[in-house]
Amino acid sequence: MFLFRKYYLLLQPQREIFSTQKISQSCGKLRFFEAAFRKYHVSIYLAFSCLIFILSISCSQPISFRNMVSGQTGHFMYGKVQERKFFENTSIQDSLKLIWSAETIGSQSNTSIVIYGDMLFVSALSGRIYVFERSIGKPLGFEKYSGSIPVAPILNEMRLFFIVNDSNEKLSTLKLFDLVGGKILSESRVFGSVQNEMLRVEDGIVLLSDSGELIKYNFVGLRQWSLSTKISARSSPASNGELTLFGNVLGEIIAVNSNNGEMKYRANISSGIESEFSIDEPNAYFGDNKGKIFSVNVSDGKLNWQFDTKNKIVAAPVHNESQIIIGNLAGDLYCLNKEDGKLIWKTSTGGVINTTPLMFKNYLVQPDMNKKVYFINTKTGKIEKTYEFERRVKLSPVFYNGILYLGADRGIINAYQTFPEN
Repeated sequence: MFLFRKYYLLLQPQREIFSTQKISQSCGKLRFFEAAFRKYHVSIYLAFSCLIFILSISCSQPISFRNMVSGQTGHFMYGKVQERKFFENTSIQDSLKLIWSAETIGSQSNTSIVIYGDMLFVSALSGRIYVFERSIGKPLGFEKYSGSIPVAPILNEMRLFFIVNDSNEKLSTLKLFDLVGGKILSESRVFGSVQNEMLRVEDGIVLLSDSGELIKYNFVGLRQWSLSTKISARSSPASNGELTLFGNVLGEIIAVNSNNGEMKYRANISSGIESEFSIDEPNAYFGDNKGKIFSVNVSDGKLNWQFDTKNKIVAAPVHNESQIIIGNLAGDLYCLNKEDGKLIWKTSTGGVINTTPLMFKNYLVQPDMNKKVYFINTKTGKIEKTYEFERRVKLSPVFYNGILYLGADRGIINAYQTFPEN
């Protein structure tokens, strides 16, 4: 089992690199004062060295990639595509080999990393955006902002969109960052915090504020339209390109035209929805606060079927061609037939499922708040292997170029080599 304690020594070089680079690159001017104090008194020097170290922690190691190339492949947003699909059409073994492990200042919420070419980006609740070299975990830079960054950033070519929630006011700011020039290109204030995952559609970015305002921006950061629903929303939206769907705390499902922001329908379907949405045309899937999972028609919102898991659902349903799998806060996982919602299997983990899993052809990789990650047979529901961690595993797994990325509490990011099924 991969215990974080086992790799403590592995983490030390990562921390040392970060500290050295912060001092030398971000706070280089302080070296002059350090040299001046050194010749007067050793105790003063040691005290001032401690001050330098403390200051270096708060300094940014700027993100700027002058030689960045456009047109790279990657994993550009939470859920990979606008429909929010957490499925990889391949089979892997249940054995993992740790490639690298890194640590950020500040933990993450139940979000995910994003990837552009050889760069891995991750946000932190401490108000930081980090960049690592994807294959070896080398830190490449970070930016620090006042507030928290609870959701995954979105990549569009060589630009990065991310939302910063104000710590003191009920406001947030969408920032557009130029990865080549290393600077903010535009900012847009949003009333209310944003804890719902943002969405990249064909011609822009869509975000849903906690206050229930749906806003679309183009790729240069200009607001195209906004729609206030006047009801709190804690539901990450999904889109089929034409319509964007989400739910709210009253249990309403809302569909909005992605092009012009006009509401197509608004229907009450449950007592409250805080689950993420997932779309597989022509249907959308989501759960509610009482534990029911729903299948509705995207175009008109009509109910296809529902199934009661009896405990609150916050994660997104994941699916392949014939199955849909959902977990609840009681630690129960249900596999249903996508067509009629009939039960195929049920598995109880004894933990808490609040993170969206990643589904392969043969395994479901499911993080558990109980410091575990399960490899579950997608055909039978049997837990084939369990990996235990020292901290809660919070990030939704991402698979890219044969590497599985997992993240745990206190900013731990791990990259594992996977092996194809024989």
